[in-house]
Amino acid sequence: MTMVCTPSSNWQGTEQDGSRWTVQQVSVLMKLGKDPLVVRTATILRNGDVDAVNWFMAPPKVEVVLPCLAITKDGKRAKVVLPSGWTQWMELPRGR
Repeated sequence: MTMVCTPSSNWQGTEQDGSRWTVQQVSVLMKLGKDPLVVRTATILRNGDVDAVNWFMAPPKVEVVLPCLAITKDGKRAKVVLPSGWTQWMELPRGR
């Protein structure tokens, strides 16, 4: 029997050599018939790690580029594939 450990976070995945996407992201894209090399992307903001200088403050937001499956008509939300392979609707930063 083979046991597979799932990521403890949707922001974790198995890195794939020569690709900016994780193995899980590529698997989801291929199942949906999307080419990982030319798939549309979306830049979202997520909370960063602990701020080393001001550890008692909320960490600064960081930009993350993810493969995008769909964008709402108003352009405010995108359905993205997280590094774990999970798909989720997320808010897009204003002014994009």
